[in-house]
Amino acid sequence: MLAINNIELKLTRLFVAVSLAVTALVVLAACTATDDGTISAERFILKDAQGQPRAELGVGTDGIPTLSFYDNGQQLRLQLGESPDGGIGLHMFDADGRPRANVSLRSGSDPSIELFDSNGRKRATIDVSGDGSPSLVLMDSSGIARASLAISSQGVPGLNILDSQGNVRIDLRVWDDEVAALILSDSSGEPHAALAASDIGPPSLVLADEQTRSRVDLRVLKGGVPNLVLTDYQGNVLFTAP
Repeated sequence: MLAINNIELKLTRLFVAVSLAVTALVVLAACTATDDGTISAERFILKDAQGQPRAELGVGTDGIPTLSFYDNGQQLRLQLGESPDGGIGLHMFDADGRPRANVSLRSGSDPSIELFDSNGRKRATIDVSGDGSPSLVLMDSSGIARASLAISSQGVPGLNILDSQGNVRIDLRVWDDEVAALILSDSSGEPHAALAASDIGPPSLVLADEQTRSRVDLRVLKGGVPNLVLTDYQGNVLFTAP
């Protein structure tokens, strides 16, 4: 019986030794060191004192490298990685795993910031396009853009207010530091009222009908003289004062 026990003990030790050897071979296969001291592997995992993964650096099956950080509950909170189109992004998540903020550099080197609400819905974006035009867009809870602030490539600043269908209803902008205008549009995006102030002409208020034809034109002429013109749908003057 003692001999059998000795044999079992030796077999157990041999099994443990073989297991350790196999494990070592697997580790060596996944992680190799070169003569210059460089260590290479497909994935690195950092664990805390309780043995829980807290950070991971690896290359996915799609060939995209990512660096991920996890909280105490093993929830992904921060991830840095390359996108399939060649861009790169930093993604931040809340304790429930919902996206809250993205900072990215798209494949065309255009930077972008996206902010999400507590339900993971995008509510704000800040972008700079390839021509250098910056923009800020605010969305409602349905993801529809409702307000935007931008500067065009020609240097024209503009503020747009949109309805729940995404149609521009209020357009405010300044052209060449000479003309400031406020344009009000209907639900189809057709302009019906415009208020303008200019260094090259009199301030004016224009009201248009459903066909966007000017029907009321109110201006303040040189010398402070007010001028009102009413026209019919064919453009014929119906009334003028003074």
